[in-house]
Amino acid sequence: MSAGTPPVGAAEIPPRFAAAFGDWTPQAIVFDCDGLLLDTESVWQLAEDRVVAAHGAVLEAADAALLHGSTLEAAAELIARRSGQDEQVVRADLVREFDDELAAGVRTLPGAAEILGLAGAKVPLGCASNSWLEALEEKLRRGGLREHFTVLEASDTVEHPKPAPDMYAAAARALGAEPSRVLAFEDSGTGAQAARDAGLRLIAVPTGGHPAPPADLALTALTDPDLAAWIASW
Repeated sequence: MSAGTPPVGAAEIPPRFAAAFGDWTPQAIVFDCDGLLLDTESVWQLAEDRVVAAHGAVLEAADAALLHGSTLEAAAELIARRSGQDEQVVRADLVREFDDELAAGVRTLPGAAEILGLAGAKVPLGCASNSWLEALEEKLRRGGLREHFTVLEASDTVEHPKPAPDMYAAAARALGAEPSRVLAFEDSGTGAQAARDAGLRLIAVPTGGHPAPPADLALTALTDPDLAAWIASW
Protein backbone atom coordinates (compact mmCIF):
# COMPACT_ATOMS: atom_id res chain seq x y z
CA MET A 1 0.00 0.00 0.00
CA SER A 2 1.47 3.37 -0.99
CA ALA A 3 1.93 6.17 1.52
CA GLY A 4 -1.24 8.16 2.02
CA THR A 5 -3.47 5.44 0.61
CA PRO A 6 -6.45 4.86 2.91
CA PRO A 7 -6.92 1.35 4.32
CA VAL A 8 -9.29 -0.97 2.51
CA GLY A 9 -12.84 -0.18 3.62
CA ALA A 10 -11.96 3.27 4.96
CA ALA A 11 -14.25 6.12 3.94
CA GLU A 12 -12.67 8.65 1.60
CA ILE A 13 -12.06 12.13 3.02
CA PRO A 14 -13.75 14.83 0.92
CA PRO A 15 -11.04 16.98 -0.72
CA ARG A 16 -11.95 20.29 0.93
CA PHE A 17 -11.92 18.64 4.37
CA ALA A 18 -8.59 17.03 3.57
CA ALA A 19 -7.26 20.43 2.52
CA ALA A 20 -8.53 22.07 5.74
CA PHE A 21 -7.73 19.35 8.27
CA GLY A 22 -5.33 16.87 6.66
CA ASP A 23 -5.44 13.64 8.65
CA TRP A 24 -6.47 15.47 11.85
CA THR A 25 -9.62 14.15 13.52
CA PRO A 26 -11.24 15.39 16.74
CA GLN A 27 -11.27 13.60 20.06
CA ALA A 28 -14.38 15.60 21.02
CA ILE A 29 -16.71 18.19 19.49
CA VAL A 30 -18.36 21.29 20.98
CA PHE A 31 -21.36 22.75 19.18
CA ASP A 32 -22.88 26.17 19.55
CA CYS A 33 -26.67 26.05 19.91
CA ASP A 34 -28.55 29.16 18.78
CA GLY A 35 -28.65 29.60 15.03
CA LEU A 36 -26.62 26.44 14.47
CA LEU A 37 -28.68 23.59 15.95
CA LEU A 38 -31.91 25.34 16.83
CA ASP A 39 -33.80 28.24 15.28
CA THR A 40 -33.76 30.09 18.58
CA GLU A 41 -32.12 33.17 17.05
CA SER A 42 -35.54 34.16 15.70
CA VAL A 43 -37.16 33.42 19.08
CA TRP A 44 -34.56 35.56 20.87
CA GLN A 45 -34.95 38.30 18.24
CA LEU A 46 -38.71 38.46 18.84
CA ALA A 47 -38.11 38.70 22.59
CA GLU A 48 -35.51 41.45 22.11
CA ASP A 49 -37.74 43.39 19.71
CA ARG A 50 -40.63 43.35 22.17
CA VAL A 51 -38.46 44.52 25.05
CA VAL A 52 -36.83 47.23 22.90
CA ALA A 53 -40.29 48.51 21.91
CA ALA A 54 -41.72 48.24 25.43
CA HIS A 55 -38.88 50.33 26.88
CA GLY A 56 -38.66 52.77 23.99
CA ALA A 57 -35.02 51.97 23.31
CA VAL A 58 -33.52 53.69 20.27
CA LEU A 59 -30.91 51.30 18.84
CA GLU A 60 -27.96 52.42 16.75
CA ALA A 61 -26.85 50.88 13.47
CA ALA A 62 -24.02 48.88 15.06
CA ASP A 63 -26.21 47.45 17.82
CA ALA A 64 -27.56 44.57 15.69
CA ALA A 65 -24.06 43.11 15.34
CA LEU A 66 -23.43 43.57 19.07
CA LEU A 67 -26.65 41.76 19.97
CA HIS A 68 -26.03 38.82 17.58
CA GLY A 69 -24.69 36.00 19.73
CA SER A 70 -24.58 38.18 22.85
CA THR A 71 -25.44 37.10 26.37
CA LEU A 72 -28.61 37.98 28.25
CA GLU A 73 -26.54 40.32 30.41
CA ALA A 74 -24.99 42.12 27.43
CA ALA A 75 -28.36 42.51 25.70
CA ALA A 76 -29.98 43.83 28.88
CA GLU A 77 -27.15 46.31 29.44
CA LEU A 78 -27.33 47.63 25.88
CA ILE A 79 -31.13 47.97 25.80
CA ALA A 80 -31.14 49.61 29.22
CA ARG A 81 -28.47 52.08 28.08
CA ARG A 82 -30.35 52.92 24.89
CA SER A 83 -33.62 53.39 26.76
CA GLY A 84 -32.47 54.92 30.05
CA GLN A 85 -34.25 52.14 31.95
CA ASP A 86 -33.14 49.97 34.86
CA GLU A 87 -30.92 47.11 33.63
CA GLN A 88 -32.38 44.53 36.04
CA VAL A 89 -35.91 45.34 34.88
CA VAL A 90 -34.87 44.98 31.25
CA ARG A 91 -33.15 41.68 32.03
CA ALA A 92 -36.24 40.28 33.75
CA ASP A 93 -38.38 41.37 30.80
CA LEU A 94 -36.02 39.64 28.35
CA VAL A 95 -36.18 36.38 30.31
CA ARG A 96 -39.99 36.52 30.51
CA GLU A 97 -40.45 37.33 26.82
CA PHE A 98 -37.96 34.66 25.75
CA ASP A 99 -39.62 32.01 27.91
CA ASP A 100 -43.03 32.97 26.48
CA GLU A 101 -41.73 32.70 22.91
CA LEU A 102 -39.91 29.44 23.62
CA ALA A 103 -43.09 27.88 25.02
CA ALA A 104 -44.62 28.19 21.55
CA GLY A 105 -42.05 25.68 20.24
CA VAL A 106 -38.57 25.62 18.77
CA ARG A 107 -37.51 24.39 15.34
CA THR A 108 -34.50 22.12 14.91
CA LEU A 109 -32.39 23.37 12.03
CA PRO A 110 -31.83 21.13 8.99
CA GLY A 111 -29.12 18.52 9.48
CA ALA A 112 -28.64 19.18 13.20
CA ALA A 113 -30.10 15.94 14.57
CA GLU A 114 -28.43 13.85 11.87
CA ILE A 115 -24.95 15.34 12.39
CA LEU A 116 -25.23 15.04 16.17
CA GLY A 117 -26.16 11.39 15.76
CA LEU A 118 -23.27 10.68 13.38
CA ALA A 119 -20.68 12.62 15.38
CA GLY A 120 -21.93 11.36 18.75
CA ALA A 121 -21.35 7.79 17.60
CA LYS A 122 -17.66 8.66 17.10
CA VAL A 123 -16.68 11.10 19.87
CA PRO A 124 -18.22 12.76 22.96
CA LEU A 125 -20.14 15.98 22.36
CA GLY A 126 -20.54 19.23 24.26
CA CYS A 127 -22.68 22.31 23.73
CA ALA A 128 -21.50 25.85 24.49
CA SER A 129 -24.03 28.67 24.45
CA ASN A 130 -24.14 32.29 25.55
CA SER A 131 -27.61 31.71 26.97
CA TRP A 132 -27.98 30.89 30.65
CA LEU A 133 -27.77 27.17 31.58
CA GLU A 134 -31.43 26.72 32.46
CA ALA A 135 -32.47 28.17 29.11
CA LEU A 136 -29.93 26.03 27.25
CA GLU A 137 -31.21 22.87 28.90
CA GLU A 138 -34.80 23.82 28.05
CA LYS A 139 -34.04 24.71 24.43
CA LEU A 140 -32.20 21.47 23.80
CA ARG A 141 -34.93 19.46 25.49
CA ARG A 142 -37.68 21.11 23.46
CA GLY A 143 -35.67 20.59 20.29
CA GLY A 144 -35.14 16.90 21.05
CA LEU A 145 -31.36 17.26 21.14
CA ARG A 146 -30.44 17.16 24.84
CA GLU A 147 -29.59 13.45 24.84
CA HIS A 148 -26.66 13.95 22.48
CA PHE A 149 -24.57 16.01 24.91
CA THR A 150 -22.47 14.91 27.86
CA VAL A 151 -21.26 18.46 28.63
CA LEU A 152 -23.07 21.82 28.64
CA GLU A 153 -21.40 25.19 29.17
CA ALA A 154 -23.35 28.45 29.36
CA SER A 155 -22.93 32.10 30.25
CA ASP A 156 -23.47 31.36 33.94
CA THR A 157 -21.14 28.33 34.16
CA VAL A 158 -17.94 30.26 33.38
CA GLU A 159 -16.45 33.56 34.50
CA HIS A 160 -16.48 35.15 31.05
CA PRO A 161 -18.93 34.22 28.24
CA LYS A 162 -18.17 34.34 24.52
CA PRO A 163 -16.20 35.97 22.91
CA ALA A 164 -13.88 35.04 25.80
CA PRO A 165 -12.42 31.53 25.42
CA ASP A 166 -13.53 30.34 28.88
CA MET A 167 -16.56 28.38 27.72
CA TYR A 168 -14.76 26.37 25.04
CA ALA A 169 -11.74 25.75 27.26
CA ALA A 170 -14.06 24.49 30.03
CA ALA A 171 -15.96 22.26 27.61
CA ALA A 172 -12.74 20.72 26.28
CA ARG A 173 -11.56 19.97 29.81
CA ALA A 174 -14.90 18.44 30.76
CA LEU A 175 -14.81 16.27 27.63
CA GLY A 176 -11.33 15.03 28.59
CA ALA A 177 -9.47 16.40 25.58
CA GLU A 178 -6.79 18.99 24.89
CA PRO A 179 -8.31 22.02 23.12
CA SER A 180 -6.12 21.37 20.06
CA ARG A 181 -7.84 17.99 19.70
CA VAL A 182 -11.36 19.42 19.89
CA LEU A 183 -13.52 20.66 17.01
CA ALA A 184 -16.01 23.52 17.40
CA PHE A 185 -19.02 24.37 15.26
CA GLU A 186 -20.12 28.01 15.33
CA ASP A 187 -22.36 30.36 13.36
CA SER A 188 -21.38 33.76 14.83
CA GLY A 189 -18.21 35.79 14.93
CA THR A 190 -18.58 36.08 18.70
CA GLY A 191 -18.54 32.32 19.16
CA ALA A 192 -15.91 31.73 16.51
CA GLN A 193 -13.49 34.06 18.30
CA ALA A 194 -14.12 32.21 21.57
CA ALA A 195 -13.41 28.83 20.00
CA ARG A 196 -10.28 29.97 18.16
CA ASP A 197 -8.86 31.76 21.20
CA ALA A 198 -9.40 28.59 23.28
CA GLY A 199 -7.28 26.67 20.76
CA LEU A 200 -10.01 24.60 19.13
CA ARG A 201 -10.26 23.80 15.42
CA LEU A 202 -13.35 25.38 13.90
CA ILE A 203 -16.04 24.82 11.29
CA ALA A 204 -18.21 27.87 10.66
CA VAL A 205 -21.83 27.50 9.54
CA PRO A 206 -23.05 31.12 9.45
CA THR A 207 -26.67 32.06 9.91
CA GLY A 208 -28.32 33.24 6.71
CA GLY A 209 -27.47 36.84 5.96
CA HIS A 210 -24.35 36.86 8.13
CA PRO A 211 -20.79 36.46 6.75
CA ALA A 212 -18.75 33.42 7.72
CA PRO A 213 -16.29 34.19 10.52
CA PRO A 214 -12.65 33.08 10.14
CA ALA A 215 -12.45 29.30 10.54
CA ASP A 216 -10.62 26.22 9.32
CA LEU A 217 -13.56 25.61 7.00
CA ALA A 218 -16.90 27.31 6.31
CA LEU A 219 -20.06 25.45 5.28
CA THR A 220 -23.42 26.82 4.24
CA ALA A 221 -25.41 24.19 6.19
CA LEU A 222 -25.08 21.13 8.39
CA THR A 223 -26.78 19.20 5.59
CA ASP A 224 -23.61 19.46 3.47
CA PRO A 225 -23.00 15.84 2.38
CA ASP A 226 -19.24 16.26 2.62
CA LEU A 227 -19.58 16.89 6.37
CA ALA A 228 -21.29 13.54 6.89
CA ALA A 229 -18.71 11.86 4.67
CA TRP A 230 -15.84 13.39 6.67
CA ILE A 231 -17.32 12.21 9.96
CA ALA A 232 -17.76 8.73 8.49
CA SER A 233 -14.02 8.67 7.69
CA TRP A 234 -12.91 9.04 11.30
